[in-house]
Amino acid sequence: MAASLVPAVPAQDSRPIDLPWWSWSILVVALFGAYVMLQENGALTSHWMVIHEFFHDSRHALGLPCH
Repeated sequence: MAASLVPAVPAQDSRPIDLPWWSWSILVVALFGAYVMLQENGALTSHWMVIHEFFHDSRHALGLPCH
């Protein structure tokens, strides 16, 4: 009989993955930062031109219109 070319795969474990609490905090902060970066049009960062230009250039790099 010919040998099988498909490797044997062990049965998968269906236990949920436990993530530490701080990983969820980092996810929330990252999503909020992405939201601010994509929605900010100068209302929050108009006094800090370096931050405003960073957000402005980031929107253009992602292909999103901002003006």
